[in-house]
Amino acid sequence: MNRLPAWLLLSAAAAFWGGNFVVARAVSSSLPPLTLSFYRWLVALLILLPLAGKEVWEKRNQIRDNFKWFALVTVMGTVLFHVFVYVGLGTTTAINATLLVATSPVIIPLVAVIVHRDRITGWQAIGICISILGVLIILTQADLEVLASFAFSSGDLLILAAVVAWAVYSVVLRDRRDDLSPLGFVLAITVLGIPILFMLYLFELVGQGGFAVTSGHVLTIAYVGLFASVLAYLAWNKGVELIGAIRSGPFMSLMPAFAALLAVVFLDESLELYHLAGTAVIAVGLILSSRRSGVRLPT
Repeated sequence: MNRLPAWLLLSAAAAFWGGNFVVARAVSSSLPPLTLSFYRWLVALLILLPLAGKEVWEKRNQIRDNFKWFALVTVMGTVLFHVFVYVGLGTTTAINATLLVATSPVIIPLVAVIVHRDRITGWQAIGICISILGVLIILTQADLEVLASFAFSSGDLLILAAVVAWAVYSVVLRDRRDDLSPLGFVLAITVLGIPILFMLYLFELVGQGGFAVTSGHVLTIAYVGLFASVLAYLAWNKGVELIGAIRSGPFMSLMPAFAALLAVVFLDESLELYHLAGTAVIAVGLILSSRRSGVRLPT
C-alpha cells in the first residue's frame, strides 16, 4: 500500500464506501442501524487482531500517552460517522443522504481552516465547486425540478452531522504522534470504538429486538466489515497522509458515482447518461483541486 499513488488509494476508499451505501440501503428495513454498526466493527476487529494485535499491545503506551487524540478520532471516524449515516438512512431518501455526504469536500477545508489555520488555494476552491456540480448532476439526474424539491428531514440533519464528524476525523489525522502501522492504527481505533458501539447495540437490541440471520445479512456485515471498514480506512488514511486532508476531500465526491455504478449491478438500477456526465465532471474537479497553485483564498 505504501507504493500505491494517493489518487488510487482515495478512489478505492470512495468505491468501498459507495458500496456501503448500496448494501446498507438494501437491508435498511431488516437490519437495525446500530446493530449493523456494531457488527461491522466487530468483523473488522476479528480481521485486524491477528494481523496487528501484537503491535498495538507493544505500543499501548503511545496510545495511552495520546489517548485524548485517539479518543477524538475514534468517536468521530469509527462511531459517529457511521452511526449517523445508518440511522439517517432510515428517515431520509438515498438522494438526500448521498448529496449531503458529497458535501465533504466543502466541509473538510472549512474544518481545516478552523483547526489548523490552513488556507485554500484558488485551484482547490475551483475543483471543489466543479466536483460538487458533478455530484448534483448525478443525484438530480440533470433535472432542476429534483433539486428544487429538495427538503431537509431529521435524517438529513443526521447525515449532515456525519459529514462534520468525518471532516474533523480527516483533518486531525495530521496531528498523529504515534508510529503505529496503518493496520495497527485502524485496530487501535477499532478497539476503542467497540465498547461504545456495543452499548449502542444493546440499547437498540432492548428497544427493537434482534435481526434474522440470513445469508444476505451475513454478506452485508462481511462487506462493511472488510471493505468499508478495514480496507477503506487503510486506503483513506494513507491517501490523506500523502497529500493532506484538503486535497483528499474532493475524492469523497466519487462516492456517489461509485454508488450509482454498484447499484446497477446489485440493485438492478439502470445506468443513465447523467451518471456518465456527472462522473466526468467530478473527475475534472478532482484534477483541478489536486493542482498546486500560489493563488490562495483569504481566510
